[in-house]
Amino acid sequence: MSETFTLSIPYSTAAGVKLESLSLRRLQVKDLKAVRKISDKAEDWDDLLIARSSGLPPEDLDGMDLADYLALQKRFQHLTGVVTSSENIDSSTGAAGEVVSVSAK
Repeated sequence: MSETFTLSIPYSTAAGVKLESLSLRRLQVKDLKAVRKISDKAEDWDDLLIARSSGLPPEDLDGMDLADYLALQKRFQHLTGVVTSSENIDSSTGAAGEVVSVSAK
């Protein structure tokens, strides 16, 4: 089973193959185990999981438009639990949260 991720900005891989979309297969436990053998840090898994899911070498992700990459990265961070559902609920408040004015009196 796979899903198609349509790129907002098509690009060419190092081999010259033009990509307009990626076919992403569902990952299995063996994929996560293989990635964990490379790095035990969850923050390093994004490229590796995206590469395994898409069938592309990690180097081919470097030419992808940043907006497309960030959308894929967010998908995989939620999948792996790096980002919890309570994080980034309202990204307009920034990392420190909402700024509240306080009276100087």
